Amino acid sequence: MNPGIRVAVMAAAVAGFALAGCASRGDAGRRPGMDIYGAESAEAAIARFLDAARLRDYPAMARLFGTDEGPADRRWGRAETEQRMFVLASLLAPRAYELRPNPVSAAGGASRWMVDLTGTRNGDVSVPFITVSDGSRWFVERIGTEGLRTP
Repeated sequence: MNPGIRVAVMAAAVAGFALAGCASRGDAGRRPGMDIYGAESAEAAIARFLDAARLRDYPAMARLFGTDEGPADRRWGRAETEQRMFVLASLLAPRAYELRPNPVSAAGGASRWMVDLTGTRNGDVSVPFITVSDGSRWFVERIGTEGLRTP
């Protein structure tokens, strides 16, 4: 066999093995915790949701948005949930935020938080967040977006 052809065949074989190795890894391109829904506390659910909104990480936002029955994408599906997160991120995306517990709690472990957002497209605003638990994990259930609409 011609030495040039032999080198080309070996290069193709090596590339094929490398690609096969990447494709066979079920977790290629995944980050730790990517399949974990919700958060361990109401505060963590809000903070991670806002951090993801700032980064425009819609899948991360979707994993933190839900009801006492679990994550929203189980009800709406992944595509619709991520579209909704796109809209929320465009409204929120704060440069900074501060959580203030609000003394309003509801049945089933729901709680209301006021969140002071700095640097949204509407400037600095305070927004209510409602969080709920499915019994083990916390989710952002509702966000009072009225003050975030285009002025």
